[in-house]
Amino acid sequence: MLNFLGCLFAIMSPAGASMPTADQILAAVAITGAGRQDVPYSGVRHYTLHNARFGKSAVVKVRMSSLPGQGAQFTVVERSGASRLTSIVERLLDTEAESSRPGKSRETGINPSNYSARLRGSETIAGRDCFVLELTPKVKSKYLVNGTAWVDKETYGVVRLTGTTAASVSMWVGTPQIQEEFRRIDGVWLPTHLVSTSTSMLLGESGLEIHFLDYEVSGALPDRPRVASVAAPGAKALSRPE
Repeated sequence: MLNFLGCLFAIMSPAGASMPTADQILAAVAITGAGRQDVPYSGVRHYTLHNARFGKSAVVKVRMSSLPGQGAQFTVVERSGASRLTSIVERLLDTEAESSRPGKSRETGINPSNYSARLRGSETIAGRDCFVLELTPKVKSKYLVNGTAWVDKETYGVVRLTGTTAASVSMWVGTPQIQEEFRRIDGVWLPTHLVSTSTSMLLGESGLEIHFLDYEVSGALPDRPRVASVAAPGAKALSRPE
């Protein structure tokens, strides 16, 4: 999020502490991630799904838009390849649209309600100085990931997320292994690339790649804090941008 959070953590931390705790970082990630729900944005996605067992592929082009209080909407623009695979992509779109609805986003986000966290250290990813946070879901859910997040130290946005879903996504997809990359666009951290591999009884091994393109963000988040309800255990309430 902001340098403001870094100053706040320094005030809250014990004397001599060199970095915030895993719980504090997780709370700040939740605040930054929630900012995505506060501004309208749109973009284009290219989905490529390949199945090794049957030697089939499919490509689906999608336009998406997200509005505050409504969540994400997807419109398939083009589809080609195996019809069974294109239908799997469309089911994934339905799942994401459902998870983005008001009241659902808190159940699916990276936040203290959904995850326990352990700080493993620091690394530089995509030119960003990051905390390396090990994430353990508190419940079994297809929306949560058992894995690792690289968190930008300046903004507390997730730069990279890797791991496996905490529960099976569907009988077609199984429990995929994912790596997702994010970039800050007009103050909002948005996904830019995702690679996923999965194995299921019905389809065998499949690979999914998503390219996120042509983002347009309306009303970008300003660098001004306000009080939020998310806070690390034992800490003062943190802040999030308006």
